[in-house]
Amino acid sequence: MARNPAPRVNAYLKYTGMALQMGAILFFCIWIGQKIDHHFGLDKPWFTMALVLLGFIGTIYSLNLQLREDKK
Repeated sequence: MARNPAPRVNAYLKYTGMALQMGAILFFCIWIGQKIDHHFGLDKPWFTMALVLLGFIGTIYSLNLQLREDKK
């Protein structure tokens, strides 16, 4: 008898969704940061760097919570 591939497929979809979510959040942070930097006429992308850092920390924290939930 063949094993049921549904749990593997669901796991792939879940982790792919997590990666897409992380990418979307970082894209949004970059976009907003560039808009703010341009608005204030800054030479260096301070707001972009700060928002990307905050977005990255937030997505890693969210990923950590989701992975902990999976272990239970």
